[in-house]
Amino acid sequence: MAFLACSSDSGDCKIGPVENPNQQAVIDSTAYRQSGRDCRLPRVQTFKVFNFSFSEIVADQGTVLMVTPKTFSTPDGTLVDGEVTLSLIEMYQPGEIIACQLSTNGLNQNQKVEPLLSESIFYLNATYNGEPVIFNQSIQVFVPSENQNLELSLFHSPSCPQLECTVLWEIEQQGTIFEKPYTNASGDTVLGYRAFVQNTGWRSIARFNENQTPRGTLYNKAKPGYNTSNSNTFLYYDASSTAIGMFTSFDTENEVFSEQYGEIPNNTPGEVIFVGKPETEFMFGSSAVITKDGKITVTRDLQSGSETSLIAYINNL
Repeated sequence: MAFLACSSDSGDCKIGPVENPNQQAVIDSTAYRQSGRDCRLPRVQTFKVFNFSFSEIVADQGTVLMVTPKTFSTPDGTLVDGEVTLSLIEMYQPGEIIACQLSTNGLNQNQKVEPLLSESIFYLNATYNGEPVIFNQSIQVFVPSENQNLELSLFHSPSCPQLECTVLWEIEQQGTIFEKPYTNASGDTVLGYRAFVQNTGWRSIARFNENQTPRGTLYNKAKPGYNTSNSNTFLYYDASSTAIGMFTSFDTENEVFSEQYGEIPNNTPGEVIFVGKPETEFMFGSSAVITKDGKITVTRDLQSGSETSLIAYINNL
């Protein structure tokens, strides 16, 4: 592997692998991997809807679910006569997305992985008496966004739709997105987009990155003892929409994280964010970057803190 350039808080580094004489054993991965589940589960909001009535549900961050009568049946085709439990996770803030070990990584038109530009990430589940139901028709979902006149698509995670999955977004070919404001109970108009969803799992309302500049691969050198089993490196774009790439590869010879797909447009401003959790507290740090093929960022100084501190740190970048 030939590294072309690198950056850190103290300026550019020399060409070649970054040397660190203070090697140590690999850090146990249990705490960090568990933290992803611990981040997602408390964010599940639950609502009851009666299957023979129209229901409009407003979640904590402004996501709205609109459910028409007779939407749900049991797996044998019997129309549900009673209350259906809807479970929802909504994510708009980059800090929450990263703390919960999610990203906007998705398959582009060339079937390569790159960070999508997202307006919302959400997870939806529906049960009756604790058992799954089937959708007879779509639920309409409104997501607030001040970014207007965007050509958006609905993405899902067909390879792994469950709550605890490592999500990889793929375009949902039958998905429909349209821009339409929502009027809340106070009479205020909220800008945003709407989608029709006809099954459970993860969704993102997003778009491909149409940047036509040449693309490349980024690397990050973290503290000794860390790799993709016990930590993650993310690339957070400086953009109006949320774009978060997760580095999915670790080169053991050179001890660097890599996003590996070569689909990061050059000259894109952002932050490379490192997150680990060796024991009870998170360890995290960031480096500002202007992307360039082959560039290495270096995580030099880590700070420790709770999940709340981690989220606040990222949201304030």
